[in-house]
Amino acid sequence: MALPNKQEIDDLVSSLNDAAKAYSDAPDLNGYMSRVQILEKARTLTNALITPDQKPNYHGLNIAELVAIRTFMKLKALEAIPAAGSISLQDLSQATGVQDSLLERMGRVLVASGFLDQTEPDGGEYKHTKFSLAYILDKPAPGHLFLAMYDEWFKHMHNFDDYLVSKGKYEEPQDPLYNPYTAYWKQEGTPVWSIMMQNPERFQTFQTGMAGIDVAIPVTGHFDFSTLKNDSPDTGNATIELVDVGGGEGTVLNKILEAHPDLSPKNCMLQERPEVIQLAKSKKTLPDGIQLVEHDFMTEQPVKGAKAYFMRMILHDYADAVGIQILTRLAEAMKPYSRVLICEMVLAPRVGEADFASAVLDQAVMTMGGKERTEAGFQKMFDAAGLELVKTWRAPGVPGGCVEARLKGQT
Repeated sequence: MALPNKQEIDDLVSSLNDAAKAYSDAPDLNGYMSRVQILEKARTLTNALITPDQKPNYHGLNIAELVAIRTFMKLKALEAIPAAGSISLQDLSQATGVQDSLLERMGRVLVASGFLDQTEPDGGEYKHTKFSLAYILDKPAPGHLFLAMYDEWFKHMHNFDDYLVSKGKYEEPQDPLYNPYTAYWKQEGTPVWSIMMQNPERFQTFQTGMAGIDVAIPVTGHFDFSTLKNDSPDTGNATIELVDVGGGEGTVLNKILEAHPDLSPKNCMLQERPEVIQLAKSKKTLPDGIQLVEHDFMTEQPVKGAKAYFMRMILHDYADAVGIQILTRLAEAMKPYSRVLICEMVLAPRVGEADFASAVLDQAVMTMGGKERTEAGFQKMFDAAGLELVKTWRAPGVPGGCVEARLKGQT
């Protein structure tokens, strides 16, 4: 394919300039969307200038950068670079106990990608950028999300083509016990979470990293949970206002109650595995009155006729067949006024600069037999479980949303 002509490049640059004029550094939705527009135009310009012959080199840089970042993090090399100032290769080697030649070769890639910087145009000492500083793990940071993606996704999916051939089935992984993750660890038949928890430190890093996507899948700001209050005329007069199914230690339920103080904690319930419920009880961080109940969401739902059954980032861990089973258990317990609220990524028919993270997460959960879904994908599962989609509630500027469903014929 021929390179773009001068006029085409002028037009792309003009479009980029127009987007830049609308730039805002405000930490709000308008500021975020102004940056997205600039990045989108810049990416279009960059892609126009890269030739097909060059593309493999850029893919190679991306791969090399991932390996180099993970290596620097493992060797604690980022922590050895001063937060302000710089460090020579020799001093970095002495501080880490790592061969200078190895550090130099890995560092060369990180400077080329812009992850690290050097003090001189022809080299010099190493210094941090805003990106490398964010990958120091002295507190919850973007670096934890990178480790979650690298250690619990990339390691198991980089040879996905070989995995498909070995199984002789050219289809998406659908079994929570037999998938690229369990195959990598040679523990097929064992739940992914059980394998992950065999290394408590890595599991904790994963949990911390996944908290980093909260901004993309907000807990509140979409569905109005106050409509679940018992005296609300449109949802009946059930006792339980909200059941958080598979809600971990209750962090999400706590956020909902903080945002909607008119909901009563005594009319809200957290359901989880026994060991997680015991942990929630021991931490004592939830409001008094919340009901803590041991429950496996694959089995019969014990709470009948709740106003709403809420699940956040649960269904995306499972393929459609298992997701339908989970939803069917909820449908069996519902009354005409009950709702199912699913808080997850909702894939657009075509993703772009603003929401490509949703497509990335979709491939990540594929590792364990999971799946992110479009609105049509949710509707397909709801239909099979005896439910129908009412509305997808969205917060502005994020790919996540809250998908509401009710029993068929009750909308």
